[in-house]
Amino acid sequence: MYPMPVCSVGGGDIFDCIQRGNIEQCIELIQNDRSILKQKGWGGFTPLHYAALHGNRPLVDNLLSNGADPNLTSDAGQTSFHFACRQGNIYIMHQMMQHGADLRLVDLQGKTSLHHAVMGGSIVAMHYLWETGMFRYSDPDMYHVSSLHLAASTSNTEVVRYLLRHQRCAVDALDQQGGTALHVAAERGGVEVCWTLLQRTGYRMLHQKNHNGLTPLDLSKQGKTFSPVLLDAALPNSERGGHTAYSSHGGRLRGAALLPAVSLAGQEHLHSVPPYDHLPKVSMVHFALVLGLLCKILTQDSGTLGRAESDPRFSCIADLVEKNEKPQRFCPYCELFQPDHSKHCKLCDVCVADYDHHCLFLNRCIGRGNHRLFLLFLLSMVTAHLLFLATATSYLNGKKAAGRHGASMTWSSWLPFLGAEFWVAVLAVMNALTVFWEAWLLREQFEAVAVGTTTYFRQCETVGRRRSLGQRWAAIFSFLLEGRRGVGRRQAKTDKTAIDI
Repeated sequence: MYPMPVCSVGGGDIFDCIQRGNIEQCIELIQNDRSILKQKGWGGFTPLHYAALHGNRPLVDNLLSNGADPNLTSDAGQTSFHFACRQGNIYIMHQMMQHGADLRLVDLQGKTSLHHAVMGGSIVAMHYLWETGMFRYSDPDMYHVSSLHLAASTSNTEVVRYLLRHQRCAVDALDQQGGTALHVAAERGGVEVCWTLLQRTGYRMLHQKNHNGLTPLDLSKQGKTFSPVLLDAALPNSERGGHTAYSSHGGRLRGAALLPAVSLAGQEHLHSVPPYDHLPKVSMVHFALVLGLLCKILTQDSGTLGRAESDPRFSCIADLVEKNEKPQRFCPYCELFQPDHSKHCKLCDVCVADYDHHCLFLNRCIGRGNHRLFLLFLLSMVTAHLLFLATATSYLNGKKAAGRHGASMTWSSWLPFLGAEFWVAVLAVMNALTVFWEAWLLREQFEAVAVGTTTYFRQCETVGRRRSLGQRWAAIFSFLLEGRRGVGRRQAKTDKTAIDI
């Protein structure tokens, strides 16, 4: 960002008021003297430049309504609209466009508004400018620096991935020095950006030379900070085909889904001991049921949203601005407008409808498609652990009676007895602790379902909190029987009745 001086060169107080955020005093100064709207301070910045750089939306609106020109340039040829793009505030950008901001203006380096948005790192602002039809991501500045070069120079991995998606930018585009985006990232020490670019181009670009005869490997070796040194150690390993720390998220968590199965398999240990009643048979049948639910939840879709499921109320980012919606409605990864109660999961790299959470044990998101199944799975797990505790208690009581100890066992005689049945006692304690943990999970889930939402969006729900205890339990049972759609229909009918009353 640009340095912000304490005082202005022009001698006016408007710049100090903007930096302090004193909107009332700024309005008073503007009403007393409209000429200060064109006054320039440090670097040729006007008051509108400063307000846009601070992202002060009310002040920008006031300056524009009083006649501030969004096309006045600074000493570097940058307009206040360029600053708004750098800040990534689409509402200020929209305000300036409505007040005549010229999107064709470039600064003295030939950088467009899109270039400034790329340097600011806001994908929403970039997409908003692209929707105007006046920009192309592949357009370079006067030094042949493309948007991909700029994103690599800021080490912004998300912007790099966005620009590589749908071939928005050519990954092998050269700047004036003959360098690619990989050269820029290697020189800056952007390890993750380099890995992202190498995944797209292959390792051939490691040996591509710029006009100075330097490869990305050579540039990484010239770095003196920690990042280039780390990059110098990482690039040759990746060239030899070795595994790096930047494998896919599925590889990092592929073992997590085995944890529930391991927990269930541990309960089979007690089934190998001599049975004393019908509980082991019941638990074996239930064990098969739990495994079936586990397989089902691991294969069922969690509610992944495609572009066809995008919120129909919005067709472009300008619609978000017009309706004063949050820019987070637009997912820059899936490039769709998220419906209510939807969220993008970076681990699964998808948008999920009725998002609840990402379960690390299952390595899957819990959403509209499998939320009901997840609750049934939790209930079955609680039942399985309770059956284990009942079987373990029955087994230990039988062993105690068979050992002629009866009810007269003392603490000294309990220790050898538990030592002989050490694994049964340990597994019983582990299952008891797990029951408490699962009971807490069910409590959190039931509280969210009772108010008609999920655990992630529960803090935003206000209508469901006014329900009585009977209505909450009715919502829970309806969800377990019918799922989210049945609950939605029932809630709509209840809300309509309440409105009529």
